[in-house]
Amino acid sequence: MLTTIENKENVNTFFEEIIKEEPNNLGPCFKEITIEDRDILNPYFDLVDYEACEYCFDTLYMWQHTYKTAYYIGDNFAVLVGEYEGDLFSILPLAKKEDLPKAIDFVLDYFKRIDKELYFRGITEEVIDYLKENYGDKFEYIAERDIFDYVYDGETLRTLKGRKNSKKRNHINYFLNEYEGRFEYRLLGKDDFDDCRSLLDRWADNKEENDEVSEGMDDERLGIEKLFKHYDEISDRLKIGGIYVDGKLEAFTMGELINDNMALIHIEKANPSIRGLYPYINQQFLVNEFPNVDFVNREEDMGLEGLRKAKLSYHPCRFVEKYTVREAD
Repeated sequence: MLTTIENKENVNTFFEEIIKEEPNNLGPCFKEITIEDRDILNPYFDLVDYEACEYCFDTLYMWQHTYKTAYYIGDNFAVLVGEYEGDLFSILPLAKKEDLPKAIDFVLDYFKRIDKELYFRGITEEVIDYLKENYGDKFEYIAERDIFDYVYDGETLRTLKGRKNSKKRNHINYFLNEYEGRFEYRLLGKDDFDDCRSLLDRWADNKEENDEVSEGMDDERLGIEKLFKHYDEISDRLKIGGIYVDGKLEAFTMGELINDNMALIHIEKANPSIRGLYPYINQQFLVNEFPNVDFVNREEDMGLEGLRKAKLSYHPCRFVEKYTVREAD
């Protein structure tokens, strides 16, 4: 059985020394991200037009229990830190372009203050250029292919036009013909979440039968449950679409706008035994909920061969390339 939110959502983290209610000798105090911090952080996310999936409150909150993310509000900027494989890291600060140098300098000074080597994760190319220009060879820059986000042309995903998408269209046409009059796409709400849970249980059972269980399945399930639990607070941005077949939920997906021109898809689950269902919900979610976005970010493949193959099959128009930055030896 999965660990419940009540048992895991508020666990102590390695931030015990740097997260305090009162100032401490380590300098600025960071606070773990909770749902109550949404109204504090969203204005800072709205300051920027970053395209990487990490730069969205719901993403960070959904995975907070995994990466133990925390934040600090500075002078017109927010700094976000987390833990990966036991090391403290920072992602790109949330700031207007004119305030970004000040925010990055804050991060550099903070790591020096706590006697840790600088460690940035999920850093995009424009910031790499800034660091190279201002800090020379002080740092090493490592492209992390496994966490590159896949970006697709929105209209292409909505229409699936062209020879390269003929297989997707064929699968969808099979679904439409085979299940004509038996399915319904619609937005989901709280009354549908138990149906989502049942689908997740069946989906996980299928993965177990095929020896495809990944270490992140439990963490993903917990993250989904957190979004369900706080749906009232986040429903102004987060959209959940689903497809019922013969009255039974067989697919659902979650997404939102990450900026004015791009939709971010957090989750997509479907019954794999129903041919054409995955490409159909992929398409219909965009057609119905994001009909005008130019681009769609479907997040990374985490280095999983099957997931990489599936994401490449939709022919991304580009990637959001992300880098790890560490102090050079």
